[in-house]
Amino acid sequence: MMQSDQLPLTDAIDDQRFQSVFEKHDVNFGSDPDTVYTPAITLWALISQALFSGEHRSCKAAVLRVASFFATVGRTVCSTDTGNYCRARLQIPSQAVRDIAILLAMDVEATVEGDTVLTETEAAESLCPEVVANVKSAPVSGRILLVDGFTVTMADTPENQAKFPQNPAQTEGIGFPILRGVTLISMMTGMLFDCEIGPYCGKESGETALLWKLLSQLRRSDILVADSYYCTYWLIAACLARGVQIVMKNHHKREDNAATARRINKHQRTVTWDRPTCPEWMSEEVYAQQPATVEIRLVDVQVHDPGFRTKGLTVATTMLDHKLYTAAWIGSVYRSRWLVELDIRSIKCSLGMDVLRAKTPEMVRTELWSCLLAYNLIRAKMLQSNATSGRDPRSLSFTRTLQLLGTNWLLCAVIGVTSELAQLGEEASSSELVGHRPDRVEPRVNKRRPKVMALMTKPRREYHAELGAAPRT
Repeated sequence: MMQSDQLPLTDAIDDQRFQSVFEKHDVNFGSDPDTVYTPAITLWALISQALFSGEHRSCKAAVLRVASFFATVGRTVCSTDTGNYCRARLQIPSQAVRDIAILLAMDVEATVEGDTVLTETEAAESLCPEVVANVKSAPVSGRILLVDGFTVTMADTPENQAKFPQNPAQTEGIGFPILRGVTLISMMTGMLFDCEIGPYCGKESGETALLWKLLSQLRRSDILVADSYYCTYWLIAACLARGVQIVMKNHHKREDNAATARRINKHQRTVTWDRPTCPEWMSEEVYAQQPATVEIRLVDVQVHDPGFRTKGLTVATTMLDHKLYTAAWIGSVYRSRWLVELDIRSIKCSLGMDVLRAKTPEMVRTELWSCLLAYNLIRAKMLQSNATSGRDPRSLSFTRTLQLLGTNWLLCAVIGVTSELAQLGEEASSSELVGHRPDRVEPRVNKRRPKVMALMTKPRREYHAELGAAPRT
């Protein structure tokens, strides 16, 4: 569905590039001519699980898709038992799937013109969402990367509990293992560049600690957009050392109107932040290398829209040129941060990654990165449609594209991509308009009542013991 010669971006989805990742990680099983589960087929089945939900997401369903594929090309699979497939999955390390997902994102993003200024007429013609159009009204030479965290739960097994312990506020035996993740997602295209995961609780398990591990993915001239939780002196200094600019909501423990601030106008000022004392997690050698001060521009953003919980906020940025990057533009960049919330919702809800099925930590990582690879493939398909239709990527429907790929996942593997399927692939993603509900106001309540059922308050084995001891009637 994505590799037809009639479609753009086919170079970014070249199977030879994926094969090079397998070779890098010594993934070379299934080389015999009669082997069913080669690395390519196993990865194909892994991704297919992310495109479906419910019963169609299981390993059994993936095995049946593989068997159906082989049956249509004249080969017979000797067994539809899941054992061979599950053993093949174990031989694909999660790091290999991660490398493929990141490689795909970088290849696709390289085809997008990031420094093109969009006029009002061009924004209207491409159906560009208002907040994205405002950001594209000023020249930007690097990527605009949105940062946010998320949590997911997984199968309750001893192995998962040991690596990703349940919430410490829960009684032992009634919670599920939980992991925390932090993502880097492109504001312009929605492509996911990297994700770092760790335990939900414990030493260096916070979102800022995970973001530190992602800093190597940043490039000079990038703009990092995040909420106030990430607005720390150390992260800002680390970004500046890499030539990366930041746009973040000012941390709630910092003064918005410091007495030493140098005022630009009524709603803008610059401040100098002094280096804090050395934190416990930083060595004295690294601390000595940190800058003594950083220059920050503070921009007051007024919110007049009904239904918003805040009426104003202060954004901290290292982009000090207030004439080129106006206060309104900085406000739009920070407001675009909400897009990453929608992207994470697509990953967790549309792709069903909020609850992982894997029973071991390594397979948890493989399952998670399979979902993220599927997410990037869907975004790449949307960009293919964008290249032919002229629509802005952020105005296309993620769910419609997911449905398109899921419907044709097996069909295109069997018959290839006909000209009619290629045309369908171009038109389906752009058949709906999303992102054009500016300042939508909805009450923060649910209409549908939840089912009334008692919550588990003790381990399941204790319930079983009680039920076993209960008299029979």
